[in-house]
Formats: sequence, structure tokens, C-alpha cells
Amino acid sequence: MFLTQDDMFASPYLSGMQDSVIIKMLNAKETADGEIGRWKMKRLKPFCILVLFMCLVLFFKVCIESLASASEKPIRIGAIYPFSGHSSSTGQDIKAAIDLAADIVNGSYDIDLPLARKAGLSSHGNANIEILYRDSRSDDLRGAAIVKDLILQDKVIALLGCYNSTVTAAASEQAEALKIPFLNPDSTAPILTQRGLKWFFRTTPDDLMFAQNFFTFFSELGGKMKIRIPKRLILVYENRLWGTSVARVERKLALNFGYEIAADIPYDVRQMSFEEELNQIKSALPGILLQSSYADDAVSFMKGYKARQINPEAIVAMNAGFVDPSFLEKLGPDGNFILSREVWAPDIGSKKPLLKAVNDLFFKRFGRNMNGTSARAFTGLIVLADAINRARALTPAAIRDSLLATEMSGDNLIMPWDGVSFDPQTGQNRLGKGIIVQVQDDSYRTVWPWDLSESAVIWPMPGWTSREVKKQK
Repeated sequence: MFLTQDDMFASPYLSGMQDSVIIKMLNAKETADGEIGRWKMKRLKPFCILVLFMCLVLFFKVCIESLASASEKPIRIGAIYPFSGHSSSTGQDIKAAIDLAADIVNGSYDIDLPLARKAGLSSHGNANIEILYRDSRSDDLRGAAIVKDLILQDKVIALLGCYNSTVTAAASEQAEALKIPFLNPDSTAPILTQRGLKWFFRTTPDDLMFAQNFFTFFSELGGKMKIRIPKRLILVYENRLWGTSVARVERKLALNFGYEIAADIPYDVRQMSFEEELNQIKSALPGILLQSSYADDAVSFMKGYKARQINPEAIVAMNAGFVDPSFLEKLGPDGNFILSREVWAPDIGSKKPLLKAVNDLFFKRFGRNMNGTSARAFTGLIVLADAINRARALTPAAIRDSLLATEMSGDNLIMPWDGVSFDPQTGQNRLGKGIIVQVQDDSYRTVWPWDLSESAVIWPMPGWTSREVKKQK
């Protein structure tokens, strides 16, 4: 009996044998494949390790180069100030102070300022800061336009400015819309921190505090010093945001302290002549003159006072033009005896060594002392640079968070303040203070508060005729 091929495969016995053979063949193949695979892996393993190592080297090289390029690329900050027009001398003085502050941040100095001892911003690859200056020309619309250009074209990550309160108001509104931190070191109109802005920060005290200091000063002169203080005030002020804000505060405080407003005289800084205002002032005497003027107009008024023999009991100025470097440069001894609110004076250096150390650097470079305006600008940049250094990233939001977290001690400032700490609702520094200075022998000397003063106040202000007689002697 013969079996066909079909019969053989149909046979349960042979079929089982066939399955067994096939399985063994497959197992043998898998074994062989496994041996070949293991042999291949042994050959490929060193190559894979080499490739992985090279990838890691390349990765770290890219990271290091990125960090290096980040540190080489400066961090840009926009600074908007008046470098032309009636406040140009103030703008140039502010620029000098900011330049010095930037050099201290970027260099290495043996002084007790934040960021002074190490070069650059240590938290961001020792990157330098670069200040991009723009001229506002004291024009609010121009200031707002400059903000937009600095942010969108120049890619600044924070802004500083603008001295003139009107310009600061417009520029900071634009920065708010574009969500960029705006630090203001030197505009004092109270309204600036009452607008509900979230990206605006101010280090200087405002005019409400300064005006309150005036009336406290008057009260202490009458009480402690037994000086008779007339209860008549003459308000003279520029008619834009800053001047009108000051006048509003002074009117309110005058009422609270029982003073009479003998005359209320606003004026336009662009006027060619102040003859009408001078006539009004002379007609309102006697009294204390409270004046808020920028650089050129302050000098013009003082020349007018001398020419017309206008002799108020005292001229008490709201800083600005009366402490600008051009004031004494143009007036010489005729600038003596005015009183002004301030935040800084060189004579405080005897009680605050850091102030003296920085002022010495400023004097060596520029041939003159700092003043309250330049010292505030210097401090503003130091505070902003410190916040950028502490920020978790170089983004506007991170810098804003860092500014809100600022807690800087007065020991690390050149200002006679308790420190810098911003109110989270308003952005106003809660730790600032003011002083009052008087020009004596062609120098600004602190006369109040008494614990910082080394010079006695001269009251009343000597008349112009008596000054001439003394000069001739």
C-alpha cells in the first residue's frame, strides 16, 4: 500500500512530526538570530557610546555659547529726559548721574552699593546694562511716542524717566499699555501714583510729603527757634501738571495750618517775560513766597526779584530749577539765602560715608557735586538694576515682580531715606524722606531736620539793598 503526499500530511502521526520539526527549526533560527543580535550589539555598543558622548558635548557647547552670548549682549534700559529746551541743563545733570550708576553696575567698585563689587548682573551671566537715552524736549506727546519706539523697535526691557511730571504721566501710560516696567526717580506730582497703574514705580517722595515738611519746618522755627513766621503765603508756580499739583497741596495745607494765601500766581514756562507776575508778587508782599519753577524760569524770576527789589520774608522753593546746577552758575551770590525742599545734600556725607564716596566719584568725573535731582536719578537706576538682577528671567513680568519684592535698606543708598519698598497698590516708595536746604555762601546746606543739619537757618532772607551794602564792605 502506497501513501500519497497528501495522505502523509493528512496523517495525524506524520502531521505531528512535521509540526515538531518546524518548531525546532524556528527555535534554532531564533537562537541563531539572537546570537547574531548579541554579536552586533557587542560591535555597536562602543559606537553608540561614542555618538552619545559627542551629542552631550555638542549640547553643553551650545549651552555655554548661549550663556556667553547672553552675557555679551547688554540688557537695554530706556531713559527719557529733557536734553533740550527749558530743562536741558537738568537733563544733562541726570544723564551724568545715570552714566555713573551704570558704570558702577557694569564695573567693580569697592563701595557698599548693590551690584557694585562684581562686574555686571551676576544672576544673568554678568551681563552689562546699556542705557538708551532719548530727548523728551519736555513734551508729553513726544515722551509717549518715544516709549513706543524704545519698546517695539529697540527692545528695552524697562524704562526710566522722565523728570517733568507731565511727560512722566504720558510716558508711563504708554508703558502701562505695553506692559513694560517704568521706574520714576524724580517726578513728584502726587497724582502719578494715584492712577491705579500696575507697571509704574516711583522711588522719590512726592510733593505732598515735601509740602508737609515746609509747614512742619515753619512750626518748628516758630516754636523751637522763636522766629516770627508771617501767616501770609504767595504761591508762584508753573501751570502744568507738576506746578498745579504742588499749588493744590499747598492751598490745602495752608488752610489746615491757618495761613492766608495772599496771592496765587500760575505762569507758563514758555513765556518770554514775567513782568506781570513780578508785579503781582510785589503787590502781595509782605509774605513767604512758595515757588515751583524749572531751571530757566527760576533764574529769570530771581533776576526779576533783584531788579525790582522784591524782598519776601523767605523764598521757599519746591526744588527743581532752584537746585539745578545752572541756578548758582548763572546767579552766583544772588542765589544765596533761598530755601528749598530736597532729598540730598553734600554736607550729609559727614554722617553718611556712602553718600560721600559716590559724590567723590561724581565730582572727580564731572567737576561738580551731585544735587538732589542727580542723586535721585542715580538711585533710581541702582534700584532698577538690582531688581533686574533679582528677576527670575529677563522678561517684563519677572522684572515687575522683582520690583514689587524690593526691600532695600537705607544703609545701601546715598539718600537719607529709610530704604526702598514699594506699595503694591500704588508703586510709591514708602520709605523716602525729605530735607530742607538753604544756599549759604554759594553752597546748598542742610538746615532741616535738625538732626541732619550742621548749619543754622538764616531767617528772614536779607533784602537786596543790604546784600549790596555788605558786598561793598
